[in-house]
Amino acid sequence: MGKAKFGASNFYYGVVENDLVAGGPKKMPGLTEAKMDLKNEMKGIAADDGPYVTLSGGISEATLNIKLLDIASEARKDFFGIEVKNGVELYNKNLKPNDIAIMFDTKMDDGTKIHVAMLKGKFSLPGVDTKTVDGTPDPSNDETTGTFAPRGDSEDGMMVAIGREDNAGFDLEKFKSFVFPKTADDYKALDTPTSKK
Repeated sequence: MGKAKFGASNFYYGVVENDLVAGGPKKMPGLTEAKMDLKNEMKGIAADDGPYVTLSGGISEATLNIKLLDIASEARKDFFGIEVKNGVELYNKNLKPNDIAIMFDTKMDDGTKIHVAMLKGKFSLPGVDTKTVDGTPDPSNDETTGTFAPRGDSEDGMMVAIGREDNAGFDLEKFKSFVFPKTADDYKALDTPTSKK
């Protein structure tokens, strides 16, 4: 019997430097929407007067669009490399966004969680979209889109990891260590089988 996925919560991020997340993950509250798009280039080859084989070029593009009620100054410093002086966010013309690893949760109708992670990407600056209050407040979201690249080797590096609690052997702590590795050993956390409890 099929299951249904719904919800978006528990958004975590970490700044990636040299494929490690030395500062560990930070939680960002207020996630309202997350949309991941993956594209893989496919090419059909004809032979013998018909379709012969389909070739795949692997993942050619990976993006994540997120909407949060507010991206606070601390997160903006981490994501976009801005400065904050005396409570003022300063956006330099030559700012360089940092590489970011992210993780968020969705869940199945039976309550089991699916943990979605993207391992190394840069996010676009969010604009400001607000309007006057007329009756009940209707808050607008901060929206940003991340474009992701392989973490590790550019030829066969990892881009996405999805951990499912309904899969045998899933261990959330190992998954988090892999997504937000503080050491090279953490990056290999999934290589060790999970002991049965």
